[in-house]
Amino acid sequence: MSSEKIQPQQGYEIFRRVLHLLAGGVGATAGQFVTCPLDVVQTRLQSTHLNFSNVSHFNTIIGHHSPMLQIHRPIFGITYFQILLNYIRYMVRTEGFKSLFKGLSPGLFGIVPAKATYFFCYANVKAKLTQSPRFNSHDHVIHTLSAVFAGTVTGTVTNPVWYIKTKLQLNRTTCSSILKVIRNGYEKHGLKCFFRGVSASYVGVLETVIYFLLYEDLKKTFNMNQRKFKGEKFHPTHLIAAALTSKITATTIMYPHEVIRTRLRQDIKDNTGKMKYRTFFQALKTVAKEEGRVGLYGGFGTSLIRQLPNTAVTFLTYEAIIYFLDNYEN
Repeated sequence: MSSEKIQPQQGYEIFRRVLHLLAGGVGATAGQFVTCPLDVVQTRLQSTHLNFSNVSHFNTIIGHHSPMLQIHRPIFGITYFQILLNYIRYMVRTEGFKSLFKGLSPGLFGIVPAKATYFFCYANVKAKLTQSPRFNSHDHVIHTLSAVFAGTVTGTVTNPVWYIKTKLQLNRTTCSSILKVIRNGYEKHGLKCFFRGVSASYVGVLETVIYFLLYEDLKKTFNMNQRKFKGEKFHPTHLIAAALTSKITATTIMYPHEVIRTRLRQDIKDNTGKMKYRTFFQALKTVAKEEGRVGLYGGFGTSLIRQLPNTAVTFLTYEAIIYFLDNYEN
């Protein structure tokens, strides 16, 4: 008798855990499709191939010789949008329309399991810590530990996929393929090449921590956690406001780690023949010294344009799935 009563409850608990994985994957897929072209441009702006710190080279590429660009070398603003549109047109003209979707296949292959794994790890670690007498009264500690664990696991497992995606997006030819990137990387550097940039991803976990601390606090401010259990209406505007506010703050603080991650995946050598970007802190120091703030925030404007709708779509989809299924069960 007792086993018959326990089994349905166990099945429900398994369903609840898998639900976070599925919801995260669906939300991430929707966001990735919508923002892929901006992802390509952002990666190139983070690299040495295309960035505002080399104005003459940038002007040559897009055929744009604005005095404003040479004076301000903008990170964001009206001029930035003009430059962004000019470069997108340049890509379509020289590389074809498909160039705007370079890296989409590994992006989808990576972002779906990455987001699904992240939400799964975060939700379940958070649930475990909440049940622990040692942590159940320390919300910020719970959210921090959950985000660190989820970010570290996800970053390690999916780094090879992001390496391939970065290489494809930086490639300006139409003959590149996933298999070619894998083969070239392995022949030049061995298996370790597929984990280039993982140190920057670990640093990037701090961005996720900042994001989730703010996100969870804003959800409490909007009282959203309580609303869904009282049967009140779903409020997407509150969720979007919480997600976007948290994302803007976290990205602004931690953005340079994304630039360094891209540089670490490039095959750039210095005057001595050594890899120019070798470790996270060495690369950070090099970019800061040679290119300053503009280099460290290369592609920042594109990142905001891409990530804000991506974040809104991803988290709104995720929270909506969790909310409506919870409401259905209740």
